[in-house]
Amino acid sequence: MSSPDFLWGVATSAYQAEGGYNGAGEPQTNWARAEVLNEVAVTGLAADFWNQYEEDFARCREMGLGAFRMGIEWSRVQPVFEVAEWKRAAALNGAEMQAPPFDYAALDHYVAMFEACRAHGLEPVVTLHHFVHPAWLGTDPWLEETTPDHFARYVRETLGYINARLERPLHWFITINEPNMLVLNTYLGRQFPGAAPGGFRTMTKAYNQLLRAHVRAYNGIHDLYAEREWPLPKVSTNNYCSDLYWSDKLLLDLLAVRDRGIRRERVGDYICEKAREFERAFNAARIPLHRDPAYYVGAAVKRLSNWIGHRTFDPADFAPLLDEIYSSPRAGFLDYIGLDYYDPFAAHAFRWPVFWDHVFHNRSLRSWMLAAISSKWWDWRVLPRGLHFFCKYYAHDFARPILIAENGMALRRLPGQPHRHRRDSMTRSQFLRLHVHEVVKILQDHVPLAGYLHWSLFDNYEWGTYAPRFGLFSIDFQQGTERLEEDQFGDRPSEAYARLIREAREKLAL
Repeated sequence: MSSPDFLWGVATSAYQAEGGYNGAGEPQTNWARAEVLNEVAVTGLAADFWNQYEEDFARCREMGLGAFRMGIEWSRVQPVFEVAEWKRAAALNGAEMQAPPFDYAALDHYVAMFEACRAHGLEPVVTLHHFVHPAWLGTDPWLEETTPDHFARYVRETLGYINARLERPLHWFITINEPNMLVLNTYLGRQFPGAAPGGFRTMTKAYNQLLRAHVRAYNGIHDLYAEREWPLPKVSTNNYCSDLYWSDKLLLDLLAVRDRGIRRERVGDYICEKAREFERAFNAARIPLHRDPAYYVGAAVKRLSNWIGHRTFDPADFAPLLDEIYSSPRAGFLDYIGLDYYDPFAAHAFRWPVFWDHVFHNRSLRSWMLAAISSKWWDWRVLPRGLHFFCKYYAHDFARPILIAENGMALRRLPGQPHRHRRDSMTRSQFLRLHVHEVVKILQDHVPLAGYLHWSLFDNYEWGTYAPRFGLFSIDFQQGTERLEEDQFGDRPSEAYARLIREAREKLAL
């Protein structure tokens, strides 16, 4: 059953919400060049959370929330404002490029944000990397062995500075948001900026460095808290949930090898057995997937992917990560399991071709065709039973509490275009009712669930576009950044969420 510490809340991302990146005199990120080339929408003010955080926390308090997931943006904390000039200065000094200094004024601003968050009765859940990196790291830093060192230094300096100025140190951390989607969207789907050749070899190389960075950050945070005699933190990463083992649970099982007492020479057999175990459990759950004609294409792709995974997985490909894990002073790198649940089913990845709702400039015939047949945010199916399966299975398998770090539903809204309902005609209030009720069932099933964070408090920038709308509060970006309680279809989801949480608390208290 739910405890008083259960985290009912919302999730946001620093880059998507704050505003103030990539413009003149602003911190430059790896997305800056794509904006200049007009390949993606300009971030601009985004939701202006950097300036409106106080009012947003007050809205959360009024809804009765108890948690707020927010990020610290590395690009703002260790910024460069003009990349070419910074590189020239380093070259003139005749030295290797060093990381730029920390911006302590930006860190002071984050201190004020965390203080305000807690003053409104909200427990911060802090994301340290959310798909974005500073432009000074280059285009493909997660293919470089030195990047985990840079990341670990950023994490230690940032948290040491911020915590020393808070009444009590921060407690909940997500080191790297959805490493699986960062890699897939950069080196397979190509929705994210990246210059290196795509493919599985590049993806594996990136996974190694991202998970090494997580291990370094995990150890660094725990070391810092031990040195300062602060209460033990809760540190993890969060994947985008997927029923394809090789794109989600594989990464968690690799991080858990030492914690489970797996000898290094047995890692290959262990991973293949965990893959078979997961597939058996998933098939036994009989989740009612949406079986339209495109389903059979997705199901075939999943079968092929599993076939390839079992026949090609080689622990030697993950040697850099395994070196890091087996030489670490700690054996476990997941204090809880963070999961982001949207539509995690590979069979739903495709749709019948639709050519009118592209939101990016297609740079090739291939990208145009992929955009036409790939499910978009507003095509994602709604299956709360799947949330129950993943929470229960992961909690049992890892013997860790579960934090639902993201769960949400997209509407489509583009300036100058008619508002279109989702194909299933679902409103956000209906979506919330289904999923909050499922969370109650999960808790009644005695699954150790730590919290539920809805994505998101307000509409925001969604990785190159403002078309997908996930907010409890709507924003008409043509008119500014005012938070609107009613969306374009007359739904008032913030009121629904507040009511559903009250009802859930009453039911769970019985």
